[in-house]
Amino acid sequence: MPESSALPTPVAPLIEGATVRLRPLREDDVPALVRNCRDEQAQRFVPVPLDYTTDDALTFLNHTVPDGWRDGTSHVFAVADPAGDTLLGTVGLHAFRATTADVGINLGPAARGRGIGTAACRVIIDYAVEGLGLRRLYWQAYAGNEPSLALARRLGFTFHAELPAFASLRGEPVDVWLLSLAAADVRAAGA
Repeated sequence: MPESSALPTPVAPLIEGATVRLRPLREDDVPALVRNCRDEQAQRFVPVPLDYTTDDALTFLNHTVPDGWRDGTSHVFAVADPAGDTLLGTVGLHAFRATTADVGINLGPAARGRGIGTAACRVIIDYAVEGLGLRRLYWQAYAGNEPSLALARRLGFTFHAELPAFASLRGEPVDVWLLSLAAADVRAAGA
């Protein structure tokens, strides 16, 4: 059996939505990735370094993302504008369990409030349910992240609980809102 590092990394498929494109991250996405991760909203609600640098983006691009695909712990996609193929943010599935995973998204400020998050998440949800056969998806948002909660609810996620000190952000405990969406509800909504 070859060492895991010697195994080829699966490549994220290209998935065309009506208004967004999900594709593999590329090196030319690095400047936009840095801008997105240095944005105040991302700094507040996404566990990225406060001084996010080009080196951080390259580590994410060249190690974190391919390692997640290789070991099956995450499937991260670039969210791109189909017309210019420019990076708007990232969306992915994380924390895979037997038949579930968590959905996560980080959009840059220019992409917010335009329906891009909703469109990207609908595509990733369809990929998770129809492509991977997942039965339930989870959504975690740090308590206070009202835009994330609103997006999850628009997508049909049901709020279950606020979990005290469930996560950590830069070494500090943070409360988390937990929501879920059943595959059956995704299929019923699409019918």
